[in-house]
Formats: sequence, structure tokens, C-alpha cells
Amino acid sequence: MAQIVRTVDLRAGIELCTDSPIGRVQQALTGLGPGEAVEVWVKGYADEFTVTAWARRNGYTVLEVLHEQEETRIVLGVASGPTP
Repeated sequence: MAQIVRTVDLRAGIELCTDSPIGRVQQALTGLGPGEAVEVWVKGYADEFTVTAWARRNGYTVLEVLHEQEETRIVLGVASGPTP
């Protein structure tokens, strides 16, 4: 399992349509090494979809998605090989 080295909390109702929340995720992922991960907390399916789709589209790996009541914990890491 990857070691979580950073956490991004997007549960405060920040609109994901702006550059800021995804920019925060992107900044947290910058410089991530093998075996390291970023934990992202969101509320709602739309936010979960936005973060996971963005991550996959940009070459990151979605390591885990865990639903806890109304909140979702997403763990992102670097791809270990070529992206299909």
C-alpha cells in the first residue's frame, strides 16, 4: 500500500468548476514518488467523479475510493507503467 504523504480537503463546499480545487490536487501530486500517495476528501458523487476523472486523464492512478456516509476519500498515486 502506498504511503499517504499529503491530504487535500475539498469538503468545504468549494466549487470544483473553478481551477482552484483541481489546482490544489494537482499541486499536491507534484513531485510524488513511487510508493507515495495523496489523500483527497470530497463530498458528493459529482466531486468524486471530477477528481477521479481528472486524475486518470492526467496519468495518475486512483488507488482507492472509500465512501464514508456523505464524504468520499480518494487516494491518488503515480502510474507505475504506461496508461492504457
